[in-house]
Amino acid sequence: MADNKAAAEKKAAADRKAAADKKAAADRKAAADKKAADRKAADEKKKALAAEKKAAADRKAAADKKAAADRKAAADKKAADRKAADRKIRLASSSASRSQKKSTSEQKRDARNEFLTISVYLNSGKIAGVVSAGVIAAAFLVTAITFIAR
Repeated sequence: MADNKAAAEKKAAADRKAAADKKAAADRKAAADKKAADRKAADEKKKALAAEKKAAADRKAAADKKAAADRKAAADKKAADRKAADRKIRLASSSASRSQKKSTSEQKRDARNEFLTISVYLNSGKIAGVVSAGVIAAAFLVTAITFIAR
């Protein structure tokens, strides 16, 4: 009986030790699982934070791009307005100068596109005299040549 009792106590002690080892192994496994879960959560948090930073940078870049486009559009509009105002001023000044009355000869002079005009006045009597002298001289030369050729 004493052997049975000692064997039973030994068996009970072995069972308790096995149970304690089993519980310690389960605790270690639970601690490792918890540590892995914490690491995974921290990694996911880092990824979410990085994604949020990237999204914020993208939003800022888009806002900067839009602001630059708005500034360029405003500058283009200002330049176009200035150009239109200059054109309007030029038209007003040219119409003011046109409104001054000009004489008929000045209007005709402005309408012409010639660079230089030369006017020549001839006396028809003198022209007739020069032509008749040329004809007589030609007749005289022809008769002289015919006599020389014979």
